[in-house]
Amino acid sequence: MSPIEGHTVWIHNKLVWGTWAGVIATEDGKKITSNWSFSHKGFHLTIPDDIGSYYLHFGSISFEDVKTRGPFTNDQDACWHFHGNVFKWKVYTC
Repeated sequence: MSPIEGHTVWIHNKLVWGTWAGVIATEDGKKITSNWSFSHKGFHLTIPDDIGSYYLHFGSISFEDVKTRGPFTNDQDACWHFHGNVFKWKVYTC
């Protein structure tokens, strides 16, 4: 059996030192995959080829709500980064 190919979503966690950040990828409201890190450590998600489009849900242990972006077509790799702290943070494409 061959491995499931897919596209990679790279996440750079540039939040203030010691701050947790995580991302969940969903399709039709169902979780595809997720990953997380503490600040200044990057991580990635692999979106399998059989997923046509997906949403990303960015979160942090903070006072702000989860930020949802999408839908994205699964036709290329992507890159995002978190900036800020537990009181105020944002996500941007690379």
